[in-house]
Amino acid sequence: MDYKWYDDVPANSTVEQGDIVECCNIIIPNERHYSAILNNEENGDPLDVKEINGIVLSQSCDIQNEKIDSIILCPIWSLQKFVEKGDGFRSSKMRENLRKGIFPEYHLLQKFKGNELPEDFYYVDFHRIYSVPKAFIEALLKNKTRKRLLPPYREHLSQSFARYFMRVGLPVDIPNDEIKNYGL
Repeated sequence: MDYKWYDDVPANSTVEQGDIVECCNIIIPNERHYSAILNNEENGDPLDVKEINGIVLSQSCDIQNEKIDSIILCPIWSLQKFVEKGDGFRSSKMRENLRKGIFPEYHLLQKFKGNELPEDFYYVDFHRIYSVPKAFIEALLKNKTRKRLLPPYREHLSQSFARYFMRVGLPVDIPNDEIKNYGL
């Protein structure tokens, strides 16, 4: 059985979880500004504007039932650019581990081509999580067609996002050699 990964969503459709948001301006604090304040130096602009491509992670029911006024958006990046940058992902083993979900901070998406995005695999980066006003996202997408990640892939992404946050680092783990040699 073949399951489509994406649907093409026409302009003026409601925003839902899994929507790909291209060329979205995000306002972030300017770290240099706040560092300068701490050092009693000239501080410049307190905010920077950064353009990202992202995916909506807020639940569709919360968006549609007016339960939230901000939408959670995580950036997506081209796998090709990630590989070119290095960071170990030039290795096929590392890419296979990315595909398997071994790296909890990333989630690999099947290939797609967006309006502004070239055809490629993309990965979701959970290191950066943005809360963007719902009205801003709705206005940005009002007259734009877009891709939407479909079930069960959308739920798989949501599960990966939850897994990233529910990790618990233990102060003392069970020693590897104790479990390997258990009962021998």
